[in-house]
Order: sequence, then structure tokens, then C-alpha cells
Amino acid sequence: MKTLFLLGWFVALVLLPSFAQAEVVVEEVEADGGTVTVFHMTVTPAPEPVPALKHRLWSRPQDLQPGNSVVYYLRAFPEGGMEQSWKRLHEQYGDAVDEWYRNDHPISKLPLDKVRIAAGYFEERIKQMIRPGTLCRDTDWGDDALNVRGLETITYLLPHIQVMRAIGRALCLRTRFAIAEHRYEDAIDGLRMNYRLGHDVGQDLFLVSALVGIAIEGLANNNVIDLIAASDSPNLYWALAEVPEPLVDGRRAMQLDITIAPRIVPALLDAETAQHSPAQWAQLVTDGLREFSYVDSYYGSSFVPLIESSMTGLAATGIGLFAYPDAKRRLIAAGKTLAEVEKMPVGQVLFVDAAREYRRISDEHEKWWYVPYREAGDYYQRAVATLETGNTINLGARMAQVLLPAMRSYRNAQMRSQWQRNAFLTLEALRMHAAVAGKFPETLDEITVVPVPDNPITEEPYVYRLDGEMAVLELPFSDGMPGVSWRFEMKLAEKE
Repeated sequence: MKTLFLLGWFVALVLLPSFAQAEVVVEEVEADGGTVTVFHMTVTPAPEPVPALKHRLWSRPQDLQPGNSVVYYLRAFPEGGMEQSWKRLHEQYGDAVDEWYRNDHPISKLPLDKVRIAAGYFEERIKQMIRPGTLCRDTDWGDDALNVRGLETITYLLPHIQVMRAIGRALCLRTRFAIAEHRYEDAIDGLRMNYRLGHDVGQDLFLVSALVGIAIEGLANNNVIDLIAASDSPNLYWALAEVPEPLVDGRRAMQLDITIAPRIVPALLDAETAQHSPAQWAQLVTDGLREFSYVDSYYGSSFVPLIESSMTGLAATGIGLFAYPDAKRRLIAAGKTLAEVEKMPVGQVLFVDAAREYRRISDEHEKWWYVPYREAGDYYQRAVATLETGNTINLGARMAQVLLPAMRSYRNAQMRSQWQRNAFLTLEALRMHAAVAGKFPETLDEITVVPVPDNPITEEPYVYRLDGEMAVLELPFSDGMPGVSWRFEMKLAEKE
């Protein structure tokens, strides 16, 4: 009887469909416009899970516990914490360690015995600190971003934010190891923690924190590609759809960061109403130019020779007198009378003009955050044109030239994540369709099992074609994402 049972079990196992060669291989291909990252993927069909949200990449409110996630995250670092663990791994295995958590290094080529040891370095901290942190209801980094003023605005240190990357890499390594061993629930658990970590880091009001959060999200996204390509991996369509979009919403950080100039040079805040003597205004001009000289050198812009000459009051006075005629003319054109302007000290005229110019230019940059990315692209070029100041010397315009371009970089980073996430949803829709139809569709319109998301940049379907039996999904340079183009080439694994 026992023999018959084992024979029956063996026959059933043989009859179950199994797939081979599921893998992703990353290749960089030169093309018009730059380098295209091509993901060659051999995947298995994957139906919708039952229940549909069997796998979750985002914790539900009822799964969260009282507490501040930051307290747990920061506990992972003292006494030879995360960063020291990475240092020891580099000493033990060299730079190869950095390949193990990146998906341009195929999972099939991972030295699993070494990766097992490496992942084990972090396991207790993930168990005791990171996982509980990702299950906390609140996130408070304790930074007083709203009240940072002066040069500290650009020099404010955020070491506790930067080190979060070490956690993200550890989770990424752990997830890839789980995928290699076909422990897909553990892999999904690692993805969930990394997405939550990226979200929590991005809750801080500093723009750099939002960028670090997006970088951590990018690590998780790379793991998603690995998991989609893994043999017999579950379909993540609904799990991905549940993750907030955008995961890191930097609008609040942007709104604070765009006020950076008046926070560095506080005299810009109340220049219209402040009452100072001519000598005091002259000193404010000197102080403002001195502060900007530091900002200018910090960002490495092209105005250092101009500002270096501002380090003495005499030179500041000379620059002020040179800039005064243009400033005076703009104030009169804006509605002030000649008598009102001539009654104002020279320093006040310069500061009022600078404050207005910075506000005008910063508003031109900010307003395009509030329209769809596709529509904002062309108009943003007009905003860039507002940075051109000709031969005038205007502190506000100069500060805008140095400080505001970062706004566009962040918007691009946020949209890039959404661009890629919707592509993952499309890949999973393709795998779900293949599970029903036995093959990839000729067009995305043929997919009816789930909605196929549009490309969020073009607001149209992604570029897709069927090349023989290979499904090709493109994120081309023509979408307008600076320096980034992806292409997914998917084949179905052969049944064994």
C-alpha cells in the first residue's frame, strides 16, 4: 500500500507542469540616444493568485503596530551594525559583494554558499529591528527641517538618512538569496520591507531624504524583476498595484526646498517692509553676497569669480551700485513710483528686486509640479529659460540658477519609479494572459484578465510588440526620461 502511494505521488509530480531556464540577464546596448538597458527574461506563465491578494507588498492598516519606525531603524547601526557588517563582508569577499545584490549579476551565477553567509550577517537585525520598524504606524525622523536657516540649509547633515541605504542593500541581498532558493514568500517579505523602508525614509522633509527613499525603492524594483523572471514565481500584479503610487511623494519636500534662497539669506523674506538704515542695508548686501559665495562654491556653479570679489564691504558696494540701475528699473516697471524707489536705500532696492526675481523664477519652476508630467516637460524648458539673466547682477536670480535645477531632477526620479512600476504591472499582465492563453498576445489590447496600465509619461499604452514568440516591452528614450531607456524581452520557459 505504501509503495502504491509513493508511486501515485511520483506520477502526479511528473504530470505537473514544470519549467526550466527561468532567468533574467541584463545587457547594456548602445543605441541612438544613449545606452539601453535590456532585460532578457525567460519567464513562466503565472495566473492570478487565489485569493487575488494572497501576496502583499504593502502592509494593511490592521497589520501595523503603535510606534515610530525610525527608532527601530536606527537601532540597527550601533555596535557594529549594518555598515560595519558591509565593511566586514567587503574585507572577506572583496567588491564581488556589491554584485550579489544587483540584478545585472544573474542569480544563477551567485555563489550561494557565500551569499548564504553574507545574508546571515544581517538576519538578526532584520528580525529584531527592520521588520518591526516597517510595521510601525508612525515615522518621525526628528529633523526640524522647517526651522533650518542660513548656510545650515545646505550643510545640514543627514547621516541617519544616508545610512538607510545600507539597510536597503541588505534587504536586497536577502531577497535575491531567497529567490535563488525559490523561497518566494520570503522574497516577497523582503520586498515589502524594502518598499516600506523607502517610503519611510522619504517622509522626512529634506529633498535629499526623498531621493534616498527613491533609491531604496529602486533596489526593491530590481528585486521585482528578478522575482518575475524566477521559475514558477507567483504573479505580483495585484501585490504591486497595492503599493502606494508614488511610493515617495516629495511634494512637501519640494515645497520647502524651493524656499531655500530666502532661508539662506533671511533678508530676502521681509525686504519689502523691513526698516534699516542705509549702512545696515549695505551690511546686509555684504552678508548676503558672502553667504551666497559659500553656496556658489558648495554647488560648484559658474559664478565664483563674481562672488569672490564680494568678500569685502567695498567690493559689495561696487557690485551693488553696478546692479542698482537694473533693479530700480524693474521695480518701477512693476508698479512702484520713481519717488518711492529713490527714497529707498540702495541695499533695500537690491534686496526687494532680488526677492521678487527669486519668487518669479521659483514659481515658474514650482507650478509645473502640479500638472501631469507629460504636459510639464515642454513648459519646463520655459521655466529653465527664466534662469537666463543676461548681463544683470541679481542675487535672487543668481541663487535660482544655482539652487533650482535640483527640483527637476527630483521630479524625474519620482516619475522614473512610476514609469518602471507600471511596466512591471504590464509584465505581470502578460504572464497572467499567458497562463490563460498559453502564449503572449499580439497586442496589449488582447489582455482582458486585468487592466493594463498606460505609460505614465506618455499617458498611452507602452510600446509593445510580439517578435516571434518573444514579447518586447519598451521604455524608450523618446519618452523623455533623461538618460534612461529600458527594454524587456520576454520568452516563455519551455515545459519539462
